[in-house]
Amino acid sequence: MKTISETKLFFLKEDCTAEFGMERGGEIFSLTENIYETMCLNGDYRNNVEIECHLTMNLFPTMAYYKALRESGFEKEEALVFVRKETTKAANIKKAAQANVTRMPCAYLVYRLFVKKVMKKSFPVEGWDTKWICCNSNEIHFDMTRCIYKELCDSKACPELCTVFCENDDIAFSGLLPKIRFEREGTLGNGAEYCDFHFIKNK
Repeated sequence: MKTISETKLFFLKEDCTAEFGMERGGEIFSLTENIYETMCLNGDYRNNVEIECHLTMNLFPTMAYYKALRESGFEKEEALVFVRKETTKAANIKKAAQANVTRMPCAYLVYRLFVKKVMKKSFPVEGWDTKWICCNSNEIHFDMTRCIYKELCDSKACPELCTVFCENDDIAFSGLLPKIRFEREGTLGNGAEYCDFHFIKNK
């Protein structure tokens, strides 16, 4: 079984100590680990390794930290501030990785050639419903009408947490600039009927 240090929030223990002090930070992190372990043991991975990766690496550690903060007496908005601080840190790591794409010649063309294959593998039908709108020489556009992040945030009584995951997309995909521009008008987490993803070739 994974530990928090093996997830996208691998830096959380150190940050908890820095944020809340040695004693309280240690208590919050310990509670986060306990909640995370329970989530992993009881997780429904829908017989899919990609779903398991999303949940154990990203969703569960973030949700566990949020729930640990709430159980430790933090109000909803205050807990979200601390969670955003950690997930922004993780998203910026992904942003740096996305920037590698822009170093390639014909970055948009390469992105376009592989995007459907990557989406099919990494966002399988067991967790997402994806509707392709266009994938041409100027724009890649697809809508997500169902998302496991939204489903689990709702079922675990923390729908407000889903907005944090949505915000992380904006940060991570900004790493594709200046060659590819990411735009989105709405998300399921913010109450829209679907998440619209636009990857636009910059002229």
